[in-house]
Amino acid sequence: MTASDEPTMSAEQRELWQQLVQGGWLTYRSLCREVDQASTLSSADWRVLEVLTAAPQLRISDLSDRTQISLSTVSRQVTRFLERGLVARVDSSEVDVRQKDARQRWVKITDEGLAVLNPVLAARDRAVRTLVIDRLSEEKYRQLCTIFGELGAQLAD
Repeated sequence: MTASDEPTMSAEQRELWQQLVQGGWLTYRSLCREVDQASTLSSADWRVLEVLTAAPQLRISDLSDRTQISLSTVSRQVTRFLERGLVARVDSSEVDVRQKDARQRWVKITDEGLAVLNPVLAARDRAVRTLVIDRLSEEKYRQLCTIFGELGAQLAD
């Protein structure tokens, strides 16, 4: 048997992985379902707006990277948001000179965007509390978040 024929995970590791995948998707879908019921925004839409609240302005490509949503989809979302007044283009004079690139569109969330987003984030927070935090000990919740934070940081490098 060659190295390529050997299983890359043991049976126990495979079972644990399946628990992670199934539990993760079920948790994520349940969270999105609860939040989507309380919102006129889709989960992808509120995620993009949420990311914009963490920075004074971002490029469309940065939004795509930070949300893990394709560039073309984020570009269409931003176009819709611009039409609705939820985001605004950033004047080139507001962009740090080191970051300027004429090919990039920079946007920021507007007060109207925040007004639409804030109730969605409140619904999201309630759903996270109900679906995750209240079902785990404080220590397990901290470990879960820390582990995913570490994995995300390593994968981003």
